[in-house]
Amino acid sequence: MRHFFAGLVLAACLPLITGFGAVQPDRTVLFPQGQLFYPPMASPKEPRTHVTYLHLNLPGDSINIGSVGFGDSFGLVRWPGWGGEDAWQLSISGAVLAQFNMDSSSMDLINADYVIGFPLSYRNGPWSARARLYHQSSHLGDEFLLLPQRPELAATRINLSFETIELLGAREWEGFQFTAGPSYILHTDSDLKRYSVQAGIDYQSRDPVFKPTMRLFAGVLCQAWEETDWNPDLTVKAGVNIRSPYAEKRAIQIFGEYHHGNLPFGQFYKLRAEYYGVGINVSF
Repeated sequence: MRHFFAGLVLAACLPLITGFGAVQPDRTVLFPQGQLFYPPMASPKEPRTHVTYLHLNLPGDSINIGSVGFGDSFGLVRWPGWGGEDAWQLSISGAVLAQFNMDSSSMDLINADYVIGFPLSYRNGPWSARARLYHQSSHLGDEFLLLPQRPELAATRINLSFETIELLGAREWEGFQFTAGPSYILHTDSDLKRYSVQAGIDYQSRDPVFKPTMRLFAGVLCQAWEETDWNPDLTVKAGVNIRSPYAEKRAIQIFGEYHHGNLPFGQFYKLRAEYYGVGINVSF
C-alpha cells in the first residue's frame, strides 16, 4: 500500500506533455518550452503523469488495477531548419510506469517500467517527426513475487531490458493528427524479436466546448510487435482537456481508456487481455 500512495504523490508532482511552444526557427534556443512533436495521445508508454483506475479482464478472471505514471520530456536545445519555418529540437525524456493490485489488502505493486530516452524532433508547419532512442527496463513487484501466483497473472521473471530506436512521422489536419512509424530493438538482454510498428489518429476540438480553455479530445492507437506474432494491440482514450488560460502547459485531462491486446505492462507483455477505466493526467 505504501508503494501505491507514494506513486500517487509522485504522479501529482511531475509534469505531463500537453503541447509544444512556439517554433522559433530564426535562432538557436537553449531549454525551449514544450515540444515540436505531439506524441500519440493513446500511447501507454509515453512519458506522462497520470493516475488511472482500471478494470482488467484476464483469461478466466478479472482484477482492479491502479496504474500510475510520472514523467516528462525536457527540451535541451532547439535550432532553425533549412527553410524559413521549420525547426529541430533535442530533448531528454523519462518515465516510471507502475501498476498496483487494488484487490489485494496491501495494494501490491505488480510491475514497474523505467523508460529514459533522447527524442530528436522536427517540425515544418503541419508536418512533424520524431526519432527517439530510449532504454526500458521492467521489474516485477516484490510483494507480488511473494504471493502464491494465480495462473491468469503468472509471469516468468526475465531480465526485460532493451534499447530501442523509434521513428514516428505525423501530419495535422483540421484538428486531427495522423501518426505512424516503426521501431527496432538495437540491444536486449533477453531473446526478444526486434521489429514493431504503430499507427494512430488523434483529435482535439478546434473550438472550446467551454470557453476559453476546455476542449474535447480522443485518440486511437494500434501497435503490433514481432515478439507477440504481430497480434494487434488497440488502445483508445477520450475525454476533456482543461488548460490554464495563462500558461499553455498547465492542464488537466480527464479521460476514459480502453485497451485490447497484449498488455503494455512490462513483464506481462505476452499476456493477452483487455482493460478499461478512467483517469487523470496532470501537467504543471
